[in-house]
Amino acid sequence: MTEKSLHLLQSIESALGAGNVTHHSDVDTFGSIPVLLALPGSANEVAECLRICSSLKASVVPAGSMSWLDGGNLVRRADVILSLKRMNRVIDYSPADLTITVEAGQTLADLNKLTMGERQWLPLDPPGGSVASLGAVAACNSSGPLRLRFGTPRDYVIGLKLAHADGSESKCGGRVVKNVAGYDMNKLYVGSYGTLAVLTELTFKLRPLAECAATMAVTASPEVSLLEFAQRVRASELEPASIFLVRRLIDSSGDALMIRFVDSQAAVDEQSTWLRRAAYDGFELRLLTDRESESCWEAVDRIDRLARCVVRISVPVSMAGQLIKDIATQNCSAAVDLGLGIARIALHQDEKDAAGSILLLRKQAEELGGTLFVERASSAIKQTIDAWGSAGAASGLMSSVKAKFDPESVLNPGRFVAGI
Repeated sequence: MTEKSLHLLQSIESALGAGNVTHHSDVDTFGSIPVLLALPGSANEVAECLRICSSLKASVVPAGSMSWLDGGNLVRRADVILSLKRMNRVIDYSPADLTITVEAGQTLADLNKLTMGERQWLPLDPPGGSVASLGAVAACNSSGPLRLRFGTPRDYVIGLKLAHADGSESKCGGRVVKNVAGYDMNKLYVGSYGTLAVLTELTFKLRPLAECAATMAVTASPEVSLLEFAQRVRASELEPASIFLVRRLIDSSGDALMIRFVDSQAAVDEQSTWLRRAAYDGFELRLLTDRESESCWEAVDRIDRLARCVVRISVPVSMAGQLIKDIATQNCSAAVDLGLGIARIALHQDEKDAAGSILLLRKQAEELGGTLFVERASSAIKQTIDAWGSAGAASGLMSSVKAKFDPESVLNPGRFVAGI
């Protein structure tokens, strides 16, 4: 052990207690084995850990339940993983105001278990949502199939408490939905992948719990088009919560269109009836049972578990049809959000072929006016292919913001867009 490593270990153990620090963690993050896994129990302890790391020029990888440590680019250094999973307390819950404040280690599942007692919920369903910590969900602005109707974490975070790279602390936003006018700093931190600050406390606005949810599965004969049917749905007055084309996911042999409604019982019934009337010969519609629906959307959520290499492509909605044609040339499973033009694709290929497919799909996505993000891949692939692709003219601005907030590049060095 080097003198620096020993000093780092002793300093963080002094701040957190020896039982909350693991030396030589076997957690593999981006191909690098960090020296320490630290588990702070409060915002003050997070700030103290960051102050220590900053003074010793040690890099920090912020984390929650540590299920997405391999997301993004390879970090240049990983001296400490700072997991906030012990920080899982509810700070304040005001059902009358539809707001809740929690520590960053609180899970989405536990939050909704609490709020559903008041017929309220936080309508997010990010990948791995059953164990995802809310700090990580917000830091990655992570969303799932409900995004079409209900939005992303950026739409629900109204207040944050932050620990900065130098160990200082700050707040932005507040605990009421109508905050004072000014810069909405929440939107700077939400989606910054832990590169600007560590989120230690979050305040969310909630929504009343919907009365009913229903999923219709649509399959078609070769003579008719599921995509055309989906376009008719999108052009109608219907308000689906999700509209997905899934390939080799629900039915391993073909495609299916999954349309979900989350609303009042009357609204769900009316929209389901519209779908049945709109289907002509060649289409088969089936209302899924609650268990079948849960299994269907769980399969969409867990697509990243089907292959070692998974990418996410975003294109303009009008280009979704061409994106589906491009995907059809690949040996893959796919879940395509036809309401937003977002596809998650699991590539069933060896490492060499997967790397070639990523480059081809990125080129095709850019030609459609979109982007490709590498969700999961081996370290060997990420050493040669940037997870985010080119940021273009925005890279200079993003690098400047990073330099202002974290001049020593303590937090997740290299993980985010433009290598920041």
